[in-house]
Amino acid sequence: MTLLSRTLTALLALGSVAFVSDVRAEEKVSLKGVHMCCPGCAAAIEEAVAKAVEDEKNPVEVAAEIDQENGTVALVGSDLAAVQAAVDQIAAAGFHGKLDNKEVKWPKAKLPKEKVTSLEVTGVHNCCGACVKAIKGALAKVEGVTGDSLKPKETSFVIEGDFEPKAAFQALHKAGFHASLPEKK
Repeated sequence: MTLLSRTLTALLALGSVAFVSDVRAEEKVSLKGVHMCCPGCAAAIEEAVAKAVEDEKNPVEVAAEIDQENGTVALVGSDLAAVQAAVDQIAAAGFHGKLDNKEVKWPKAKLPKEKVTSLEVTGVHNCCGACVKAIKGALAKVEGVTGDSLKPKETSFVIEGDFEPKAAFQALHKAGFHASLPEKK
């Protein structure tokens, strides 16, 4: 090898290393069964993902492809932490779905283990009448639930009856909604 060919080979090798280091790792996670009855639901999910990106303390690189018709959200992030941040914001916006990655988790509420006669929930997405219908329909399937105080556009309400809180939360999750318990004062 001549000096020129060795120099070109070295430069090409360095260029390849520089190129590879500029390519970021990419993590993809899909959410299925997310409640999206209207454009307002889809917009709320877009806003939730934007909050993860724009977080002043811990901004992340993540993008979402939202398919309202099929109730799916495809997240692509620079790493799993970025995707987790987006999932956390989607949950905070009141949405839930089945994740296709076991490393990414939904936030969990610390629920009472015994049956209750009423349970206040908060943070449930509820932008229109179709959301109300879906939430009420999900809760109607829970054994022991006899009613609720849900009103249109309200994100907090009380579930009533004699029921297991876990069953109520599972029903909401299955319907594509995420819920939390109010913070204790």
